[in-house]
Amino acid sequence: MNNNNFIAAIVLGSSKITGIVGSKEIDGSIRVKAHVAHPSSDFIGKGRILNVEKMTTCLTSIKARLEEQMSCRIKSFYVSIGCMGLRSIANDVAIQLSTSELVTDELLASIGVRNKEGKPSDRDILEAIPLEYRLGANGTQVTQDPKGMMTDRLQAKFLNLVCNSNAIATITACFRKANIEIAEGKLCISAEQLASIITNEQERTSGCAFVDMGSETTTVAIYKGKVLRHLCVIPLGSASITRDIANVFNVEVDEAENFKRTYGYPDFEEIDDKEEIHLRDGGRVKKLAELAEIIDARMEEIIQNVKRQIELSGYTHDNLVNGIFVCGGGAQMRGINRAFQAHFKDWNLRIVKNTTRLNVNASDSTFNETGIYNIGLAIIDNFETNCFGGDLLNDLFENEPSAEETAEQERLAAEKAEQERIAVEEAEKARLEAEKAEKKKGPSAFSSFLKKVKKFGADLVSEND
Repeated sequence: MNNNNFIAAIVLGSSKITGIVGSKEIDGSIRVKAHVAHPSSDFIGKGRILNVEKMTTCLTSIKARLEEQMSCRIKSFYVSIGCMGLRSIANDVAIQLSTSELVTDELLASIGVRNKEGKPSDRDILEAIPLEYRLGANGTQVTQDPKGMMTDRLQAKFLNLVCNSNAIATITACFRKANIEIAEGKLCISAEQLASIITNEQERTSGCAFVDMGSETTTVAIYKGKVLRHLCVIPLGSASITRDIANVFNVEVDEAENFKRTYGYPDFEEIDDKEEIHLRDGGRVKKLAELAEIIDARMEEIIQNVKRQIELSGYTHDNLVNGIFVCGGGAQMRGINRAFQAHFKDWNLRIVKNTTRLNVNASDSTFNETGIYNIGLAIIDNFETNCFGGDLLNDLFENEPSAEETAEQERLAAEKAEQERIAVEEAEKARLEAEKAEKKKGPSAFSSFLKKVKKFGADLVSEND
């Protein structure tokens, strides 16, 4: 297996951070070479970093474990995020020319710069998607590729994918502290990567709504004409349901999670009003119907928010003929299709628990059973920059000190050892003098002198530490 050419990715999630290394083979399949998952709920909330030190430690560990599996250095990682506050904003920019000119790459770059100049002060633009260009004074000529055309006025409509500047700065600071280079110097957006392997080009062309229901957030992305048209991260996810159960039933989170996984979204027609569930502590019991109402109430809120985002996009099921794709960790919940069907009766609804579009080869037969590596696999499929950073063995030889450096290190170590020997001898000499002083001057004088000796010894230890 050739380990000198591969893609490495780190995907930030509110329940887990995953790292994966793999390559795209000639036949289009993905070969997984290394992978690791690390729990993140105690330092990431709703996709945002809550504890920089814990995040940095986690990143360092993930990089080291992947490099150990690969037996080589990893130069850089593609990094994918989906944090609260990530959303799309449409922006129109126009350039008026003195005469009719040819549209060149330079002119398109110039209008792209103007678009970024208009960003909100507290937001970073992670990606600017040109939706369309209008040429001429009246803007009647519309195209998605104006290069090579003549015009005296160029107007562009961009969809800017923006996120809170502080959130982005914290993420990049953690990677910097962990000494991890971000590939191509930019962050990927998880929903875009996931949509690329859950839906195909024809489905995105005809139009579809894509819903990624995670632990702490739910992302809604609208595609039409091959292009992303609307995106929003809703700060609610499947963990919201778990917390509701834990709070109402006064149980631990793990017990609440077990109830959610066991019973799933309810089928109210099948629920017996007398059926009970037994809680772990205190010999308590609750009605199954009560659990169903808790789960239903939070799912109602999440789906109403999804529905609202689709409305804000300006598209309906008449435009989005390929319907709704629902995926993510939250989509693993039993009966979730009933929750969406209740609100999207006229839509073509598909619950996708794992991608079948990619042909993935991994040595571990249980790899990605729950779909937690889907975004990482999409990155391997979509990007090309080689993340190989050199052989670990070569690095060891490269970092090995020269003969002169080794001699200098040995000299300094010998000097330090001699200083410590002299200090010990002086301390012992002082102790003997103190004993003599005790005999001549009495207990009080010895006690005072001994304190000085102890202080000297403590200072010596402190200096050596």
